[in-house]
This record gives sequence, structure tokens and C-alpha cells, in this order.
Amino acid sequence: MERFIQFNDETVNSAFWMELSDLAAALSQNPNLKVEFGPLAYFQKEPAVLYVSHFWHHRSRQEETAGMKTDIYLRALGTAQWTDEEAVHSFIHRYKNGFARQLLAVAEDIRLELLCVQLRPGTKKAFGIRKQVMRGYHEGQLSVNRSKGFFTDAVYNALFVLWQADAPFDWPDIHPGINGAIPFIDRTARALFDARTTKDVVKIVSDIADVLEELDVRGMVNTYSHLPDYRQPTIEEAAVDPGKRQDPLANDDEQDADEHEQFDEQFFTWHRESEETRGTFMQFDLDQGAKTPMMGNTAREGDEGDAALASVQGRSKKSSREQYSRLLAERRDADTQADETRYGKENIGAKAIYEKPRTAKDSEREQYRLLKDETAPVVHTLKRMIEKSIEKKKTSPRTDLLTGRLGRKLTRYFTDDNPRLFYKKQEPSREINAAFYLLIDSSASMYDKMDDVKKSAVLFHETLASLRVPHEITGFWEDTSSLSKDVKPNHFLTAVPFNTSYQAETGYAIMQLRPEEDNRDGFALRLAIEKMERRSEERKFLIVFSDGEPSAADYDKNGVLDTHEAVMAARKKGMTVFNLFIGDEALDEARQQTMKTIYGHGSIMAPDVSELPHVLTPILKKLLFDSI
Repeated sequence: MERFIQFNDETVNSAFWMELSDLAAALSQNPNLKVEFGPLAYFQKEPAVLYVSHFWHHRSRQEETAGMKTDIYLRALGTAQWTDEEAVHSFIHRYKNGFARQLLAVAEDIRLELLCVQLRPGTKKAFGIRKQVMRGYHEGQLSVNRSKGFFTDAVYNALFVLWQADAPFDWPDIHPGINGAIPFIDRTARALFDARTTKDVVKIVSDIADVLEELDVRGMVNTYSHLPDYRQPTIEEAAVDPGKRQDPLANDDEQDADEHEQFDEQFFTWHRESEETRGTFMQFDLDQGAKTPMMGNTAREGDEGDAALASVQGRSKKSSREQYSRLLAERRDADTQADETRYGKENIGAKAIYEKPRTAKDSEREQYRLLKDETAPVVHTLKRMIEKSIEKKKTSPRTDLLTGRLGRKLTRYFTDDNPRLFYKKQEPSREINAAFYLLIDSSASMYDKMDDVKKSAVLFHETLASLRVPHEITGFWEDTSSLSKDVKPNHFLTAVPFNTSYQAETGYAIMQLRPEEDNRDGFALRLAIEKMERRSEERKFLIVFSDGEPSAADYDKNGVLDTHEAVMAARKKGMTVFNLFIGDEALDEARQQTMKTIYGHGSIMAPDVSELPHVLTPILKKLLFDSI
């Protein structure tokens, strides 16, 4: 079953996408910066997202790679470090038309391009390819827009070609109303080559935009670039009190203070339509009325922010049970929200559902016995090899030591500057101090591989059980039938648990593993890491059986990076992570590279699923030897 990462039916190389994500995070020094694909390339500050343009699709591999990487350079390195956000915001506040904003976006990019090349000369080749492709594109657009009568668009295209030209640029005839202003536009535009700051670019673009605004020509039709507002909203803008009126009254009457009457009666401010009261005032939908002063000793003149009625004074009193319960619920919600990213941002809403295996049927027991007999020779050989190695380490002394018992080879006392003449016997006993966790992808694409996977799981279980090494075998999948926007149920069937892993008749539940639906690998790995962290063994191994990239709801593209981050988290905690990639079909280079990108050197390919037990055997052997 082929799985690709899709965006609007565009096939994306997930390994290259991860490379772009790592590049953006490294250049911006922001590990939380996400990379997305969109119609236009730009940098969004909050939340931190860098958009790479679809403009580079359907081009040669060299042009696509250079184009997307230069989008990263311009945004993560250029915009993040050298763009004056206040200057951009002031410009946006002044100019509302598309021509001015798009021209500032492209002019700032050209300034940033020079800075990027100066700081990182290795980017020069990629920017050279970008310049050639973009210049050719805008030369074609210039001709098209002139013929269609999109004259403002043609001016934009001409300015782009001017700024990116390798030879002298001659302006074409665009429109009688524009041609007279071309000498001024040309002279002003050439000042961009001397611009040092964003304010310099803003001044150049403002002068050009002001001239075009005075001409009677149609506004810009096409969209070639996007200028985001990098400014974050102020505290006042972000926290608007819903209890205050935001729009002015239709009339502007004010009530005189002497007309205001006071009452000693107590008014209750709660009603069903305003259960959650905020602010000072009760809120009503009024279009007309008179603004009134406050009551009591803290009188003040009303303003446009007040509701169109007087506030009601009251007395403090003990809170009700309902209010206290609501406060506790709000605190629980806050704790839940803080805990949502515990398993990664891409797994918000993922819910673990642990299933217990049912009592094994006679057919399952018979199937297990057949697989056990089939793998018995390999298990027996592995067991003997490991036991001999353990015995050898028990009896073999450690030699060439500086202290201990004096050995027989004393000539080194005369020949070596720092002779090591002593030895020590090994400790009287030694066992395998390790724990193993086997995660099995139980997604739908495993339907034709599950029988061989079960055989490998039996080999895994019988080998470790014979050596009394604690281990666990778990199948995982995501249930799409009960999927919702907020809850993503992920099932975990533990066929062999740690606490009974080397007891007799434990492995029958392996036969209950079956292909289900989707697979959210990063989430499963993080849960396995949590369980392994609680183990006391010195060496901890995580082995993942899968047949491709992660695939789940809202997870196809970001799942690659999320799984990679989970693997890195496990290795930082001292765990060894391996992936056994299973595939009947020929493994294409892109998929191989993706799995290697996720797991690094811990990714092992098994092109023929029938060879899986033979691939697993040397891995088990090596890991067990390392644990002795």
C-alpha cells in the first residue's frame, strides 16, 4: 500500500520536507518553527510558521530544491533577523492597495538576498538559480499583463526584472498614463541597490506607490507576493473586555449628574443570558441612549467605552457552590490544556485506549505452537551463543591492569614505560541487564504482512523468554471510525506484558494481532518511552515493526517529523531505537531515505517480508551481546 504525503494532490518528498524543517529551525534558532507549503512564501510570527511557495513545484529537481531552500533562507534567516517590523507595520497602516504591499514584499526580499549571501556564501548558487527562474517568469508575466491591460501588474513585473537583471534594462511601453512617470520610477527603483535597512526600502516603495496612486490606472489584479503584518497585538487589543461597548452610540447624548437618581435597593446582575459576567457593567444591546456617570463616591464622567446605563453597586458575599465548582472546572481545563502537548503538538487530542487480549482460542494456541516449532532451531542457537558468552565472561580474567594479582608476564616491567602486570577475576555471576519493547504497526497496510510479523514476534518472544529477559510486545493503531475533531482514539493491544514476559504460555495473544486502520507512530513511541523510563534495567531497547511512513488524521506530513522527534527523545534518554522496515515491493529511494531520516542508522530494510525472521536474528544477537 503506497503512502505519500499530500497537499492539494501534490506529492511531497517527506525526507526533503524534514530537511527544510530542520534548516528553518537551525537558521531561525527556533525549534518550534513549523514549515508549511502554501501559494505564497512568507513568515508568520505568531504562531511561528514559515510558508514555502508552491511556485517551485513541477520544475526540475535542481530548481525545486534551490527555490524552496532560498524561501527558507529569506524567511528564517533574512526576515527573522533583518526586517524592521515597526517599519513594515507603519507601511501597512498607510497603504491598503495590493500593489504597494506586494512591491514592498519583493523589494525587501531582494535586500535580504544580498545579506544572506554575504553572511552565508554557500547560498550563492541557490540564489543564482532562484534569480534566473524568477526573472524568466516575470519577463513572461510582463508581456502577458501588457497585452491584457493589467498595467499596474506590468509595472510590478518590470520593476522585478529591473532589480534582478544581469544586463541593462530598457523599460517597454506600458500605458500612456504610466510612460511619463517611468523615468522617475526607474530612478527611484535603482536606489534599492544602495538600501541598507527596511526603512530605506519603505521610502523607495512609498515614492513609487504614491506616483502610481495619482495615475488613473486600474489597480493590481494578480498576486505575486504577500506582506504579513509582523507586529503582535498589544495587550489592550488582545484582551478586549466584552462587558464594554465597542461601537459608539447613534446619538452622543450625555446625562447630567443632577438628573441621576440613586437607589438603596439591591439588584442581582445574573441572568440566563449572561451567566459568565465580565467587566464592570451589565451588557445590553442598545443602539441609542445617554452616557451616564458612575454611582457612589467614585463618580466619573461617562465615556464611549461605557455601556449605555449606570452601573449597579452591590456588596460582597460568600460565593455559591456553583461558582466554586465553576472555578475548579476552569482550573482543571487550564491544567488539561497545558498537558495537551505532553506527547507532541501533532498529537493533541490523541487518546490511548489499552486493550487486554482475550482468552486464546484453541486455533490460536495451535497456530502459536506451529510457529514456535518453526523458530525453535534459531531460538536454541541464539540461547546457546548468549549463554556461552555469559559463561566466558564469568571465568575469563581481566588482564593488563595496574592493580590486582600479579601475572606471569613480567618482561614488560623492563620493556614498557608504564607496565600493566596485574589481573583480576570476573565477578562470580552475570545476567543480561536489559529490557526490550517491540511495537508492531497494526495499520491496514499490514494485511499481507501480519503472518510473517507474528512469526518474527514469536521468535522475539521465545528467545528473550528462554534467557529470562523482560520484554513487551504491543500492537498499535488509530481508530478512524470513532474519530472526531477533538478526540483521536489510539488502541494498544499488549500481547506480551513485561510482568509475565518469560512465564509459560504467555505468547498466545500474539496471534490476536491483526491489521486495523491508521498508525500514529510518534504517539505510540512516546507512550513506550514513558513505560521504559520506569524500568530499572541498565540497557533499554525499542524496536518498531512498520511498513512505511506514519499515516493518521491530520498527521500525514507532520507525522514524519513528529516520529523523528520521538526517536530523538528516546535516544537522549539513553534508549536504543531500531526500525524494521517491511515491504514486499521494491523500495524506492525516496521511501528508504524517509525511514533513514526518521530513524537514522537504526533503520533496517527487509524488502521480502519472508526474510523478516532472518533479519531479526542478527539484531537480537547484537543487542543481547551488548547487554552482557
